[in-house]
Amino acid sequence: MNEESKTQHAIRTAACAIGFAASIAMAPSEARADEPFPGRAERILSPGRSTASEDSAEALVLNPANLAFMPGYELRWTGVRCPDTARVACGHAVDLAAPLFWDLASGLRVDYVMPPGGPRGAGFPYNGINYTWLTWGVGYKLSDRWSVGASIEWSYSSNPYTDHLFGMTVGASYRPNNYVGFSLVAQDFNGPSERSLPPNGYPVMDRLFVGALAVRPTGTRALEIGAELKYFDGPNQWRPRALLGLDVPGVGRIRGDVEVANLGSDTRMGVQATAGAEIYFNAFSAGGGAIFGSALGRGTSVGEYATASISGYVSPGIPRGDRAVYVRMEATPGTRSHVHLLRRLWKLAEDPRTVSVTMVIRSEIATTYAHAEEVADAFRVLRAHGKKVICSFEDAGAKSLYACASANRIVINPAGGVRFSGLRTTHMYLASMLDKIGVKAEFVRIGAHKSAPEQFMNERASETAKADQEDLLRNYEAVYARNMALYRAIPEDRFRALSAKGPFIASEAREAGLVDGFAFDDELERVTEEVVGHKVNYQSLHEDKRAPLHFGPRAKIGLLYIDGDIIDGRSRDVPIVNMKMVGSYTIADSVKALRDDQDVKAVVVRIESPGGSSLASDVMWREFQKLAEKKPLIVSMGSVAASGGYYIATPAHKIFALPLTITGSIGIYYGKADLRGLLGKLGINIEVRKTTERADAESLYRGFTPDERVELDHKVHQFYDVFLDRVATGRHMSKEAVDAVGQGRVWAGQQAIDIKLIDELGGLRHALDAARKAAHLPVDAPIDEYPIIQTSLLDYALSMAGGKMGASVNVAGLPLQIQEVLRGVAPLAIYGDAQALARMEWVSMDDVTGTED
Repeated sequence: MNEESKTQHAIRTAACAIGFAASIAMAPSEARADEPFPGRAERILSPGRSTASEDSAEALVLNPANLAFMPGYELRWTGVRCPDTARVACGHAVDLAAPLFWDLASGLRVDYVMPPGGPRGAGFPYNGINYTWLTWGVGYKLSDRWSVGASIEWSYSSNPYTDHLFGMTVGASYRPNNYVGFSLVAQDFNGPSERSLPPNGYPVMDRLFVGALAVRPTGTRALEIGAELKYFDGPNQWRPRALLGLDVPGVGRIRGDVEVANLGSDTRMGVQATAGAEIYFNAFSAGGGAIFGSALGRGTSVGEYATASISGYVSPGIPRGDRAVYVRMEATPGTRSHVHLLRRLWKLAEDPRTVSVTMVIRSEIATTYAHAEEVADAFRVLRAHGKKVICSFEDAGAKSLYACASANRIVINPAGGVRFSGLRTTHMYLASMLDKIGVKAEFVRIGAHKSAPEQFMNERASETAKADQEDLLRNYEAVYARNMALYRAIPEDRFRALSAKGPFIASEAREAGLVDGFAFDDELERVTEEVVGHKVNYQSLHEDKRAPLHFGPRAKIGLLYIDGDIIDGRSRDVPIVNMKMVGSYTIADSVKALRDDQDVKAVVVRIESPGGSSLASDVMWREFQKLAEKKPLIVSMGSVAASGGYYIATPAHKIFALPLTITGSIGIYYGKADLRGLLGKLGINIEVRKTTERADAESLYRGFTPDERVELDHKVHQFYDVFLDRVATGRHMSKEAVDAVGQGRVWAGQQAIDIKLIDELGGLRHALDAARKAAHLPVDAPIDEYPIIQTSLLDYALSMAGGKMGASVNVAGLPLQIQEVLRGVAPLAIYGDAQALARMEWVSMDDVTGTED
């Protein structure tokens, strides 16, 4: 049965069920000595809405625990009109509720109840006098499964029986999976009123206890069947209630419910039922229906209800028109922001409304060429889904040009340009500077290719390091030229010749074929319509919150970031030099959380690290090894995953790298900085007392002795042997084979696949696809990011005031060149006394400023 047939079958089933309920409810009933639904100071009805699953503002009076599951704010009005003989609350209700922060949600509701008068009120204390309820509620989400909530209510009326009532309600919801949910509610458990009503002696408002069940046979909100059992403490009465909800594609939702009082009694049984529909369009809804049944009073009178809402989220309903969206980029994305950009573009590819995406690029689109390749891949995904992609430049850099080669059209400001004249890498050597200030760096390393210590020990690159650097640059140039040939139709030889003529002003860029035309910002809508081929709604990208398709926990993917230099201890940042330190303890805690979370079915590790502490790398490696024994573990290498960054990747079941990912650098070095000369120039004299000759071997106040160098060489080889063993085990290679491609040699991703250091070429998208496939997850499986970014109350206050949560010290005013020098020196200070390091040298690949994470 196809999806359309399933939907039609579900609609027919729902119609039959509602019709059956109506036939029962409207059946004639005999005169009764007692009314089945005793008079109570009720709040306005919530027709067809479930105590177990209703996550709208109506949860304020159904079950405040469900407020915590609201996806966004909602303002709702409900009006109920009843016949004069009705025994239910009629009038108007207005709800306003919203999620707040820290999994809290709250709301306020006003009920204006208009009980019928006339014969129905004879001898009854209501006598048609209106009353008002004010309800305030709060919900808290303990997890995706559990929530709790509470509300308090006050009544106001000129009738003493319904004035100054005060009620308290508590509720809890449990949703173990996508198919079933349970709720328990104790409504007005404090027994707000003990005033008795003759002749039955029932309170005006007494305790009500509700147990509710919601079943979703398909695991989604498309079809829901509910059952509830209510117990009214005053009359000692049980009332079962059955509910049905069904989404109608392209329209909205139909709802119905049936509630029975005094079930099993021929003389006192009464039935109350509702049936209605609600139409959704964008964030608005409107609907209504009928209230009917013998419980409304003698005869077959029918009441009506209407409802309307505006919300901060979109529910399935009437399709909206096509749109063309634009994304304006004024800062280069950092690690997490880059991933968030990719996910937004992937989501747009799946959006049937979106016909085109215009990237208004006013800063480099990526920090590295590896990231630029992932953006280019996202553009190609958009095009594969029939979307048009347009890039707009002002003063574009090499990475933006690389990514936008995959767009349908590139336009540039007539006064702008393309800053591309070939590729370069920058390597910094600090030996002369250190010598001038009296600092001497001493290191022992494995292999001539392990060039990281050279930046502290040499004035220039060794011949081996120089050859490795040039080989890496050739790989970058080859990939760049191939990209331009494939997607801009510029032959590789011609592109290399063009590169030597850059940079380009706008007219030169168009003549060279690097861009397609000119456009100011105010002309981008016209350009978009030309590319699309017709007039279209052009708007800034705004991601609508959507009503959850599922409730309860879902099987998901964990996405763990390894972003920065690897250090022992906890993660931290060095804001002055814009460096991130990823701590072994922080990552170990995150890996344990992912391993123990039963809802996380697979983990993708996103590595953006040149390595660092050998010990910290091994601590992380052990945690990843244990994780891989329990769940699929996939590694996605970003810009760089080298040395210690490669070390921690080896337990993965599959490793992906981009063609221009920097990886490998399998090697160890060990050393320190001797500060005697510097201290001497400052007039500082150091004296050391020791019990053995080697007691101060790791001190920064002297160099290594020849004997210590021999011992260090031995220890470095031991560390290196462990590194080889880790790689050999994870990659199913011999240690000799690993050593042949090790010795500190750095490789580009497209080289690494040939020497079996990685499994496949691909970016984060491919890694996530592999994780879903390994764990048998759907394409819309949620993704949880780790380590979780902790936000304080101050962070929240700053965000409310327009600041940025978790923002570090602003170093934008510090010249980029000074930042690079400080980053180059930083390892001497960060890693302390004589620490074994699995780290590659700092490499600057062109210049990028203004990044934000």
